[in-house]
Amino acid sequence: MKVKRILSFGALLIIFIGIFLLFNHSQTWSYHFQGASEHWEGECILTPNRDKSMVLFVGKLMPKTSANITQFTVQTDLVIGRPKVTWESPDFEEGKPLQIFGASAGNGSIPFRAGMSTEEINSIFYRDLVFEITWNDDSGMHAETIFLKFVPRS
Repeated sequence: MKVKRILSFGALLIIFIGIFLLFNHSQTWSYHFQGASEHWEGECILTPNRDKSMVLFVGKLMPKTSANITQFTVQTDLVIGRPKVTWESPDFEEGKPLQIFGASAGNGSIPFRAGMSTEEINSIFYRDLVFEITWNDDSGMHAETIFLKFVPRS
């Protein structure tokens, strides 16, 4: 009788843990914005932080050119502010984007959540999400704007 009770308790515990892991995994979400200009590819990824108390905005940039970039500055206009970053002697790894900024906003300040539709996301970003970039390379100073568009998951 005691063995059956232990087995029953063990089975219930395993089921509970499985449901908890499934529920916790389904609460993870992210929203991606991507775009490109003639010389750059950019993306901004929105995710909750570990305890889901804040929304993280992570900006990434990758050159589409093999020119020797000696310095670049990127400014963007997020709904939480206007981060501006300058990199001297950036070290780009071939084929990998460089994280250029990380910014956060409390979950209560902007209503992001799992399962939002494209219309809901676009209503929060009531203006284009852009990276305004200037850079120096061996041929001089340049400037471009990368328009980032929301990329719904398929």
